[in-house]
Amino acid sequence: MEIIRKPLTLEYWTVNEWFEGRLREMPAILSQGETLDDLEQHVREDCIAALGDPEFVRRKGYLHLDESDFYSADIERVPLGRHEAAVAQLEALSPDRQEKVFIYIEDLIDLETLERRVEADEARRREEESGGEEEW
Repeated sequence: MEIIRKPLTLEYWTVNEWFEGRLREMPAILSQGETLDDLEQHVREDCIAALGDPEFVRRKGYLHLDESDFYSADIERVPLGRHEAAVAQLEALSPDRQEKVFIYIEDLIDLETLERRVEADEARRREEESGGEEEW
């Protein structure tokens, strides 16, 4: 009997000289390793362990996967850029944590807008104080 191998995709990025990543087919599970080989092994093990939680599997829609998919899979490695890695990490968070991150991002945008307004006001004030005179 021939084993059917599902191709899987390991999306990875580096953080402080370590590799972090996830399988595109099971994006809720993040893992890490000192090398790409370590990362691949850890992500396989972590995905297999996650399949042991029926509630998690049902909630995340992983009912079509089983342990053998991860043991025998051919894995393609795909490096992610900084932005893509940030999105991958955000996707792995719980909905409550995702909401908190979005609130922090909104706060940062509001702060940047305020800083630009203050800078513009200060530039306008300096212009008014100098009376539009040119400096020699």
